[in-house]
Amino acid sequence: MKNLTCAVGCLSLLLVLGLGACQTKSPENLADLVITNANIYTVNEEQPTAHAVAIREGHIIYVGDDAGAEAFIGEGTETMNLEGKTMTPGLIESHAHIMGVGINRIQLDLLGVRSWEEVVRRVKEAAEAAEPGEWILGRGWHQDKWDSLPRMVQGFPTHHALTEAAPNNPVYLRHASGHMSIANTAAMEAAGITRESIAPPGGDIVYEEGQPTGLFNEMAQGLIGKVVPEPELYPAFGAALQECAENGITTFHDAGSGEAAINVIKEYLAEGKMTTRMYVMLTGRDTALLNRYFESGPEIGLGGDRLTIRSIKMYADGALGSRGAWLHEPYSDDPNTVGMATTP
Repeated sequence: MKNLTCAVGCLSLLLVLGLGACQTKSPENLADLVITNANIYTVNEEQPTAHAVAIREGHIIYVGDDAGAEAFIGEGTETMNLEGKTMTPGLIESHAHIMGVGINRIQLDLLGVRSWEEVVRRVKEAAEAAEPGEWILGRGWHQDKWDSLPRMVQGFPTHHALTEAAPNNPVYLRHASGHMSIANTAAMEAAGITRESIAPPGGDIVYEEGQPTGLFNEMAQGLIGKVVPEPELYPAFGAALQECAENGITTFHDAGSGEAAINVIKEYLAEGKMTTRMYVMLTGRDTALLNRYFESGPEIGLGGDRLTIRSIKMYADGALGSRGAWLHEPYSDDPNTVGMATTP
């Protein structure tokens, strides 16, 4: 009996010690962040949903239920209870222009506008709040998304309504594609545009009866752009990062940035403010910038894999929405054009 009692006692002690060992959490298994009580869409057919995820050093180390996640929580682990909210993998923007996204939030945002009349109304309101001579800048209009159309020339509106809405302010509004812009009379006068103005190679000025309509396609945008005040890129990039965060974009492929934009991106990186991973393509139109990178080589995984600069955006033609994409046959709604090559 003594031996049996001793055996039971020893077994109990071993069980207690064993359970204690199982509950000990190894430091190398602990997570930096554990998210629980979530409705997680995993995009994994074998495990389509989950409730918890653990992350260490930027990598997911566990996906499963809340109980399983407990093993990854230590004293230094940040925890987050989503209270049943939905969580999905981050989205990757494969081709866009990061500074354009930010500038669009700072200037007149014309994305989603459903008529030319609404564009004009917003310009008029901005002019009434501006000082005489102050530029009114915006982007995002797209004639194919309007419910009704004004009088058009070659498929686009003309400057006249903008000139009437803001006679004392230069107005410059970029198309949603970024490949065309419209300017009012004050803006064209500031740039010295007349009926004799000639578009540069790879661009087009739209005329009606010998007079400029205010439409500048592709490379011709530079005729106005050279007198437009330079946007403040630092706040623009911050606004763009906020836009990405609001829409679940965790990686952004920036198609064609110049030196000024890259400097701002690196400034945010140094300040620890890069909330979106950036993959930057150099603009193919800045030879000096390209030559420097050809000499120094690509920059990969800077700031803990937050920034990579390793490709080049080349330009061949324009965009469909601005009738600049280079086609074999004329456009169905503009038989006089097949688009254009923008790089000689």
